Amino acid sequence: MQATIEVREPQPALRSAKRLERRRMLLWLLPPVAWFSVFILVPYAMLFWYSLGHTEDMRFVPGLSLANFARVFTDEPYLGVILKSARIGLMTAILSAIVAWPLAFVIAFHTRSASVKFALYLLVIVPWWASYLVKAYAWKTILGTNGILNATLQGLGFTDEPVRLFLYNEFSVVLTLTYIFTPFAVLSIYAQLERIPTSLVEAAKNLGAGGWEIFWRIVLPISVPGIIAGGIITFSLAFGDFVAPVLVGGSDSVMISNIVINLLGVAFDWPMAAAIGLVIITLGLGLISLTGWLEEKTKVRL
Repeated sequence: MQATIEVREPQPALRSAKRLERRRMLLWLLPPVAWFSVFILVPYAMLFWYSLGHTEDMRFVPGLSLANFARVFTDEPYLGVILKSARIGLMTAILSAIVAWPLAFVIAFHTRSASVKFALYLLVIVPWWASYLVKAYAWKTILGTNGILNATLQGLGFTDEPVRLFLYNEFSVVLTLTYIFTPFAVLSIYAQLERIPTSLVEAAKNLGAGGWEIFWRIVLPISVPGIIAGGIITFSLAFGDFVAPVLVGGSDSVMISNIVINLLGVAFDWPMAAAIGLVIITLGLGLISLTGWLEEKTKVRL
């Protein structure tokens, strides 16, 4: 006798419930998809459309040419300024990590009191409440010829007249950007150090590991993803900054954002500005992908 297996169709109520659930999911997805389309996809599409055109008598003329992208890499000063901006961004990221790591380490491991830890954490965040311009002007006052630094050097007898090397150069731009963006690196590194369980450090001590060995083999490797995350944040912010070069950088420290502003507001060359913007966005996406890969490779499984 041959047995037969009867396959029953889903009940109508079950099918109706599944359809209702799918509709609810679509309803919940509609706002973020609409937001992403209107504020991300559409502006990028418009940027790409502008980059394919050119200007005649300060009027935009649509086209389908990649000449503006070629000019980014062949005409001066675009490529040179992009490389300079990348150099300033990289120096800012490195200095921010150097300054941020010890502070994050102290907050995470050497602050026992919760109130003190909260106070230190608050001190890191408080500078964000101050205006960007106020902080930039503060460094201009400190580094200027009549500033605190020159007054101190003259008071101690090291110089007879104000030193002009502290202001209007890449040094002053990097110093200002490092001061402004270091809190981002502190929070990124601190968040990673907080993941280290104290039991892991205590176990290493019980096995005879010294302080430096614990640092090199446990603490530092685990903090690498936080360093990379903080580095990409500070690099991106410093790379696209345009206020600090104007206030403390001078004519020799013009960055790519200043070039884009001049193309938009002075030369009215919107297609060239759009092409530069798309190149920077592409470089940023590549950098984010690279850092994501590095974070995954350097991540220590706890």
